[in-house]
Amino acid sequence: MSKQGAMELEQFTCLGIPVTADETRSAAVCRNKEGEERLVIAARGYSLVVHPISGVCQQLAFPDGIHEYPYAAMSGSDGLFYTGAGSYIYVLDPFIPAYIGRFAVPSGEESAGFAFVENEFGHVYATTYPGSYLMKLDVLAGECQVVTRLDRERKYAMSLAADRTGWVYVGLGTTSPALLCLRLEDGLRKVIVRGQSGMIQPGSGRVFNGIDGNVYGWLPDGDGHGPGQWYRLHSGKAVSISEQDCADSVYNGDGYKKLHGNLAGGRSLIEWELSDRQVTIQEPDGMVTELPLRYDGDGTALSPLCKGPDGKLYGTSNHPLHLYTYDVDESSIVNHGSGIIERGGGGNIAAYAVQGSKLIGAAYAGGLVHVLDTSKLLATKSGSNRNPRLIYADDRIHRPRCAVSYPDGRHVLYGGFPGYGAVGGGLGIVDLETEQVTILEHHQVVHGQSTVSLTTLSDGRIIGGSSIETPGGGEPIASEAVLYELNFSNRKVEQQWIPIPEAREISQLSASDDDLIYGLTSDSMFFIFDLSKGIVVYQQDLSCWGSVVRQGLIKTIYQGRPIVLGLLSRALFTVTPGVFVPDQLAELPKEATCGIAYINGGVYYGSGAELWRFEWGEE
Repeated sequence: MSKQGAMELEQFTCLGIPVTADETRSAAVCRNKEGEERLVIAARGYSLVVHPISGVCQQLAFPDGIHEYPYAAMSGSDGLFYTGAGSYIYVLDPFIPAYIGRFAVPSGEESAGFAFVENEFGHVYATTYPGSYLMKLDVLAGECQVVTRLDRERKYAMSLAADRTGWVYVGLGTTSPALLCLRLEDGLRKVIVRGQSGMIQPGSGRVFNGIDGNVYGWLPDGDGHGPGQWYRLHSGKAVSISEQDCADSVYNGDGYKKLHGNLAGGRSLIEWELSDRQVTIQEPDGMVTELPLRYDGDGTALSPLCKGPDGKLYGTSNHPLHLYTYDVDESSIVNHGSGIIERGGGGNIAAYAVQGSKLIGAAYAGGLVHVLDTSKLLATKSGSNRNPRLIYADDRIHRPRCAVSYPDGRHVLYGGFPGYGAVGGGLGIVDLETEQVTILEHHQVVHGQSTVSLTTLSDGRIIGGSSIETPGGGEPIASEAVLYELNFSNRKVEQQWIPIPEAREISQLSASDDDLIYGLTSDSMFFIFDLSKGIVVYQQDLSCWGSVVRQGLIKTIYQGRPIVLGLLSRALFTVTPGVFVPDQLAELPKEATCGIAYINGGVYYGSGAELWRFEWGEE
């Protein structure tokens, strides 16, 4: 190692792991022939078996070191636990405890076990993503086979149900919602779709087995805003019913955090949360029993971080969302837990902007806008005293990716990807005085694309970078990412450019006051765009320094001079205005996964679950 390289390594410090909580993804109560019960919670990389009386916990890692998220789970009539992670379906006997089955799904499938169901003959079925295959499991024979491909356009088969007449029912989405009725005997199919005569809207159908033994289904209204239509499903037929006529599901909860079944003898699980390390049970007499959840977590991956107005570092973990702060002066990390962020759950704050003493965060999932006043104490009290406060939510920016402060000291803009199945995300404008939010639809900005990077110039011009990607299951309709200029006064896009032909995403942007825009595409192509000329004046492939990380390009002041500071997964780099060529600042000792803040001479970034600092020098 060179002397210079050794000096660089001495400048790096791992500050620790701010959050060590895991996220509950799915759970089930398993019961054997003797009537013994176990609660099994599936998490990223493992299953946790919990004795619901003694509270004894046993953690079992997924075989082969698979460290992926489960999406669903089920307890079978045989007392076994079924879940999936990555491209495998796993079967666990919680009373041994040990995995007794491991089944691969078709090549190319990213996620196994998106939904599970057991039919009247004890056969277990599961779905996959993105191919929407229906799989049949035979644990005794050690076999797993493809029954059929459920749909070629709808990638999400997130719910399954079965009746006593040989039919299986599937809730499909997200490019458009549908219910599929499938007769297992001969493969006969019936598809139920609402609003066939109107415009196709993204969404998902839903099916479930009720505790009364019947099967129920639901489809959203055409515009996605009404109550939708409920059905009773039997023998491949659907009868419209009211919601009041539906029985409760055999699952409790929603999304990826659902519980299959419940305890016997009048005991009822109220909460089963790894993040809070606790199980809460309501006893038959109404008393509440709390059991601690003991498990070894590897640390929770960090999301983009930000320098707050008070000089502290702010960030969240990702799945589950915990807010943490790092006090630069005290060299201390504080994890403020999961309850401090309203509706945090399994999400993360993905983008930040600062106005005055306020830190504004845009969060996944659901496009949540939070306002944290750093001049006040953090508080979880309800109402106006809560800090931070949730002021807005909008699914048109379901997956936020960027935020920027407007120079008037009053507004913040944020953008990102839309909800499941949709194409083109919105652009939000937050008025911090009124706490009102205006959303510009994608067709008002860049049709069929999402704004994933933002920057502003001191004269008020807003520059945005777009992405053609559709991470929620939609199909892209554009071919090249766009750079655009938005007029804040009339909320209209004045100009559009394609700076890098065939680039799918302009992931990062930063601006100088000489009409130059600095950018990074999703494949690490760095470019400098001259707004006055409307052309790229410099570009360079930086992929030798690694891949793009979220929030990895900022403008700052170093030793009294303006400078652009960049982070890729393997290197820090700088660009000095007037000198176009990026200069590698340091090679990272460990790959970065999120960026970036510069506070009191330290450059802060995340590497997985770890918080790192590079000692650069005084601002």
